[in-house]
Amino acid sequence: MAAPSFLRSDTAMWGVSLLALLALIDSIFNYISTGNGIHGTEGALLVIVSTLLLAIAAGVVAAGWVRGWVRIIVEILIVLDILGTAAAADLLEAWILLALIALAAVAWIVHLVRPAPSPVSNLG
Repeated sequence: MAAPSFLRSDTAMWGVSLLALLALIDSIFNYISTGNGIHGTEGALLVIVSTLLLAIAAGVVAAGWVRGWVRIIVEILIVLDILGTAAAADLLEAWILLALIALAAVAWIVHLVRPAPSPVSNLG
């Protein structure tokens, strides 16, 4: 009998996805809010797209929808997205966004160094 999907869940990667969604909300706010210096800029729009892609990619990995070499490529793209979004947030001086992406980077590192999941035994 297979273990329920929530027992095989990757909590750290779900954290990356949640933090990326919060970063998406913040980047949308930065794009539409007047008076912050980055209102309506292409850089702010780029950060909206990158945080959306980060949330989707982290969710796909956390849900286990990709396996093998495709998962490796998606995880590499996640790291590149985190680095690029952090650089953009720094250049845009969007400090809340930078903090959220830094926390997402920490969650990704936790995902990376966590022990391999052990098979759930059938106790019944």
